[in-house]
Amino acid sequence: MTEAIDEWPYPTVSVDGNATVDDDGENQLCECGNDSWAEDWRHADRDGNLSFEASGSSDPAEFTVCPVCGRVYTNLSLFDARAVAAAAVAQYDVSSPLFAAALARYDRDAYGATPPAGARTSTAPTFRTRRASSHDEEA
Repeated sequence: MTEAIDEWPYPTVSVDGNATVDDDGENQLCECGNDSWAEDWRHADRDGNLSFEASGSSDPAEFTVCPVCGRVYTNLSLFDARAVAAAAVAQYDVSSPLFAAALARYDRDAYGATPPAGARTSTAPTFRTRRASSHDEEA
């Protein structure tokens, strides 16, 4: 099984947590609550560098990165984790200028100069709001 590499390309913080994978393998839910359908996960090469060229890779020795919290998972652990947990092997410091620059470069490569609505292009916290419903109307 592919494990963590000796030296990560971006600053890291202490890591814990798991990702769960749907039975069909199509969606992964990170420990932080982000899932791969809500906020597209980023891909990293065998050295842990964010790289759009690794996007969609089936190489088990490459990595998948949650852009919200920075947790890093091996592709192999995600492939093998259908309906069970895949342990994070590292967690990038999302406040690091080095990580932020790599994420911005990845997003430019993936989405072009103007990312689509909903694509997260910075490491600033995102907040989800709920839609107003008829129950919210004043009496």
